[in-house]
Amino acid sequence: MRVLITGAGGFIGRALTEALIARGWLAGPGGEARPVTELILADRYAPPDPGAPSPIVTRQLGGDLTDPATFEAALSPPPDAIFHLAATLTLEAEQDPVRGWEINVELPRRLLEAGRVAGNCPRLVYASSIAAFGGDLPSQVSDAQAQTPTTSYGTAKAIVELLINDYARKGHVDGRALRLPIVLTRPGAPAPAVSDRVAAMAREPLRGRAVAAPLGEEDRFPVVSVGRVAANLLRMHDLPASAFGISRAANQPGLTVCAADIRAALARAAGPDAAARLTCAPDPDVRAVVAGWPRDFVTGLDFDPPLAPDPDFDAVIADFLTREARAAPG
Repeated sequence: MRVLITGAGGFIGRALTEALIARGWLAGPGGEARPVTELILADRYAPPDPGAPSPIVTRQLGGDLTDPATFEAALSPPPDAIFHLAATLTLEAEQDPVRGWEINVELPRRLLEAGRVAGNCPRLVYASSIAAFGGDLPSQVSDAQAQTPTTSYGTAKAIVELLINDYARKGHVDGRALRLPIVLTRPGAPAPAVSDRVAAMAREPLRGRAVAAPLGEEDRFPVVSVGRVAANLLRMHDLPASAFGISRAANQPGLTVCAADIRAALARAAGPDAAARLTCAPDPDVRAVVAGWPRDFVTGLDFDPPLAPDPDFDAVIADFLTREARAAPG
């Protein structure tokens, strides 16, 4: 199988690449295990070589996928499976809506259209978002909740989910979407994305740095570890089309937490000094974005085994620390 991962240089893309190389196979059209023979890793800057010994031929492609030449290079020859993670995030999409629309709607539409033109009905797994929901939401949000996003980013996610449904209905692409809550915890330097400012609540204290979270002490939000996301993106690929109804989208259930929960888990993982490094300094703009997201994020789809949240925030921290240790030099 030839597999394309867009956004492969991001932290979810790297975790997915690692998980796919370790596994070495994906389900074919009939559900049979088919070995992955070629892996194309695409991002704005060429993703790093995964480094793991593997029979899979890996190619790192750097460039803007909205550029026709870069797009053609990624899609030639046509892949059998596509994991589409590339996106411009909430604050960027609000500040530059034209660019946000180009990346968050037009690019995935072109991927779907490329599958139609190629005629090989690739499986496309799309990283959607909790931001596809918004506004006046019930305390618990499942897959069937009406989508009323309150950001341009969330609106784009909802549009692409509908496009996937339509292309799948016509048999052009076997698409499916996994709606992600806040994925923790992002490695690297702090970034302006709302999700990264939430991720910093755990990341910075674990690295010995104080952080003032932009949320209130009692603000609650659903999170998931990057390891669980990588595993479930692979699971979403392998599910037969019959596992879905009219909608090809599923919620990745989240673990709902607040600052106190994170502080307690920090104390258990790294001691009271780490817990004391987390304080709260509410930012009205960030709180407004998070307030438009669901609090309790669940799925009602009957997969076997079911999609599940992380058991506790200790597991989220453990996943992050394991990945930090792997990435450490030497």
